[in-house]
Amino acid sequence: MKRKLAAFLFLTGMILTQSNPSYAQYNYTCAAPYDMSGKFSTVMGRVTGVNLLGSKIAEHILKSEVTKNADGKFSVNVGSFSVADLKDGRFKSMEIHGQNVVADGVYFSSMDIQTLCNFNYIVYDKKNSTAIFKEDFPLSFGITLSEDDLNNTMKAAGYDEMIEKVNNFGKALSLFDIESTKARIKDNKFIYVFNVNVPLLNFGSGSNFSIALITDLNVENGKIQLDNPELMNPYVKADLSKLTKVFNYLNPLEYSLNVMENKNADLSVQNVHIVNDKINITGIINVPKDALTQHKE
Repeated sequence: MKRKLAAFLFLTGMILTQSNPSYAQYNYTCAAPYDMSGKFSTVMGRVTGVNLLGSKIAEHILKSEVTKNADGKFSVNVGSFSVADLKDGRFKSMEIHGQNVVADGVYFSSMDIQTLCNFNYIVYDKKNSTAIFKEDFPLSFGITLSEDDLNNTMKAAGYDEMIEKVNNFGKALSLFDIESTKARIKDNKFIYVFNVNVPLLNFGSGSNFSIALITDLNVENGKIQLDNPELMNPYVKADLSKLTKVFNYLNPLEYSLNVMENKNADLSVQNVHIVNDKINITGIINVPKDALTQHKE
């Protein structure tokens, strides 16, 4: 039983650790339970405590798989119908809570994920090392990001590559070179700082300067958008609306969310708020019905 549980729980854990963005607004359907084991088996499992034991084994396995792919302090809860159903991939619920999480160079102060349906069904094919999601598998998520989380993430490999893509255009025309970026959260405001080199502005005092922007955080089509950027310097005025797309291409909040999904999962942000100088983001991840995943031992 333990080996079969390990295979199927590993696949659910993979949803949290692979990256391949595919944002979408979508609907999901929660199915009524079917293919269930006999009522006698379920009752006996509850009476004898075997169901509880099966859930504890499942929680231990899932926690082990999550910590193989992410650092942090995790707690896991799995709700089962019966041991027989759990072995066959049918379960009531799954909850994961993480503190000080680091996954693929992305930092979260906290992370909470839980299933949204009361019946979940994932069938594992051991021979082909694949799993098929027999029904939609929606998960709600909530993450908290601090200023340090964002800046540590922005130092990670991958984010620098996005900056370099923008710089390739600027350098080719000798227009600009973004040397570094930094996020700040002050008085519950999001501040985006760019250190830029603009050769055309070199008048003897140097061509390097900082641009500090205060931006709104909004949700549009399930994605976090930096909106209405304003220069912090009150003595300089500029229309930054045409640069909003560039700022959003380098948006560290969207980059942070990429780690929470894979090619089979759609992620949609619902709300973003800054409270106590920390950014709180909530949304839904859904693996659609009939999605097939490959599991490598």
